[in-house]
Amino acid sequence: MKKILVLLVMIGLLTACGKNSKEVSENTKENADSANTQVSEESKDQGEKKKIGIIKYIDHVSLDAAKEGFVEELEKQGLDVEIEEVSANGDMNLITTLAQKLEGDHVDLVYAISTPSAQGAKNVIHDIPVVFSAVTDPVGAGLVESFENPGGNITGVSDYIDPGQQIDEFLKVYPDVKTFGVLYSTSEQNSQVQVEELGKALEERGLKLEKTGITNVNDIPQAIAVLSGKIDALFAITDNMVANAAPIVSENLLKNKIPSLSSEEGQVKEGLLMSEGVNYKEQGAQAARLALKILNGEDVKTIPVEYNEVNDKLVNGKTAEALGVDLNNEMFKDADIIK
Repeated sequence: MKKILVLLVMIGLLTACGKNSKEVSENTKENADSANTQVSEESKDQGEKKKIGIIKYIDHVSLDAAKEGFVEELEKQGLDVEIEEVSANGDMNLITTLAQKLEGDHVDLVYAISTPSAQGAKNVIHDIPVVFSAVTDPVGAGLVESFENPGGNITGVSDYIDPGQQIDEFLKVYPDVKTFGVLYSTSEQNSQVQVEELGKALEERGLKLEKTGITNVNDIPQAIAVLSGKIDALFAITDNMVANAAPIVSENLLKNKIPSLSSEEGQVKEGLLMSEGVNYKEQGAQAARLALKILNGEDVKTIPVEYNEVNDKLVNGKTAEALGVDLNNEMFKDADIIK
């Protein structure tokens, strides 16, 4: 009888232990699952990948630099990004279609490089924030209500630079220049604004401006040939069509021994003589910092448009040599010389 009682007690203990072990195991699994779920949600909140659409009007060295600076700055700030890049290759008619594509792909933000790209994005995209760069006059282009209060779903960085300051520096090297020439695309609002500003700055200094509008790159050699007999120097504004053809512009200017001044460094890298203007890679980084504010929850309507922060003095050494320019000139002491 005693043996039977001991046996029954042992069976009871084993059953209880088995049951408790199962309950402990299940509770541990539930707690682990709950902890894993919590960690997963926290990781998602802290490291969620953002999808950003980039739309360019055309591919050339300056706009490429603006894109590069933008992406590098986002990565530098630790943002996990997926980039979808589209380019209209200089075709205005494609801008709307490309903007619609980015909207349909549900990007978190659109980065529009150049005035045509920004205008296309604004006209099509209304519920996704847009940040622009390489836009000279965002108010005149109808992108924002004002620099201080954009008023919509778009803000960005203007590449406006006072042409008067650049002219004054150029005249230290070429004091006898009396007439500047300018080439500009007749289809870019951005360019027309710059030509007007350039004309005012030259008039204030008692200088003249000869302007020639072009409709495509093939017009450039003939346009420079016509200008060559009327001008002492060429002022290259931030016109996308002209910038895209900077090597052609440079080649034709050198044939006629005409010096050149550019509003931005990209065209100097492609052969124009000198610039004390926009560093578009830095401008892209500046635009990225605005984008980060928006992605971190700030309302795009409340983020003012900014002016370009970084300008560079650049000289093309080969072009200077071809024109007989003395690089020991005091004006070049702080310049970067492209060999």
